[in-house]
Amino acid sequence: MIEVRETRLPGVGKKFTMHTTRGEDVCAIVHTDGRREVYHRSDPDEDAEDVLVLTDDEARQLGSILGGVVYRPELAEHLDVALNDLALEWVDIPADSPLVGRTVQTCRIRRTTGGTIVAILRTEGALPMPHPDEPIRANDTLVILTRPDTFDEIQRLVADGPPSDAA
Repeated sequence: MIEVRETRLPGVGKKFTMHTTRGEDVCAIVHTDGRREVYHRSDPDEDAEDVLVLTDDEARQLGSILGGVVYRPELAEHLDVALNDLALEWVDIPADSPLVGRTVQTCRIRRTTGGTIVAILRTEGALPMPHPDEPIRANDTLVILTRPDTFDEIQRLVADGPPSDAA
């Protein structure tokens, strides 16, 4: 686990410093007004090489990106281990998907693949553990807990809709 040092900066805010596995220091200063400054030093004995200044909103958006809320790369190896034989899949719903307008229940992802929609991500915010009657909208992102071998079937459902006998 990476150690993060926290230092109070009276009248300024707090400073968080971590030493990366590559031997570099990354420091974030969170000001009392919400502004953030991020510093990078490849040599701890030298001055910061890079400085990034963000507003509170910009920092939160970047944090969402870095935390995997906005974009998630291919399943990380440690996540495979943590979930054993399960995976979280982020599935985008295009406007022309036959799932648009269907509900969590009638889209039949669970019945067809065994996967469970654990959240719906929308522009206005995330909807954790959506109700079975919650409609699926264009441009939603479904977060589905499933087995990795069902991903192709989920993509087929997004493109073609549920089987006619399940409608």
